[in-house]
Amino acid sequence: MGGVNVSPPPSANPAPAGSSAAAARGRLHKWFDLGVWFKGVEGAFEILAGAWLAYDPEIVHGVLFRLAAKELLHDPHDRIAGILRSIAEDFDAGGHTFATLYLVAHGVVKVVLAIGLLRNRPWAYPFAIVTLSALAFYQLYRYTHTHSLMLPVLATLDLAIAWLVWRESRNRSPAGGGAVQVP
Repeated sequence: MGGVNVSPPPSANPAPAGSSAAAARGRLHKWFDLGVWFKGVEGAFEILAGAWLAYDPEIVHGVLFRLAAKELLHDPHDRIAGILRSIAEDFDAGGHTFATLYLVAHGVVKVVLAIGLLRNRPWAYPFAIVTLSALAFYQLYRYTHTHSLMLPVLATLDLAIAWLVWRESRNRSPAGGGAVQVP
């Protein structure tokens, strides 16, 4: 076969073990693992919260009303108290069904993604990137309506984890270089 070079291009070769690139890749992998575990645990808590809400919606209603009442005593026109009161009234009108379904479905998706990513399933990488990005954009959309400062923080976290998943997919592809292919 003569002088045909079949070795991969230099960019596809992994960095030597002692290099700073390998150390950076190791740190990113640790952040990837931490982010995936966090999303999996968060998903499990969402499933439990959804089940609890389905079982006893009055507890959420009571907590929201207590929080709103405390704020309204200090300032009858308090915006946060008005939002809490509105949420509690929505729960009275059957709004807890949506919240229950949302929490359980959201939790199941996160747990399935975490398991798929931790088991290095090729389908999980693109699915996680798309799902986390969509959730982040939805959270930013919701922020325009609620002005809850927690939503941009959660959106940033979801986008950071999506970026880590993308980086990890490049390192774990079947061929050893390049991104995992969508089936």
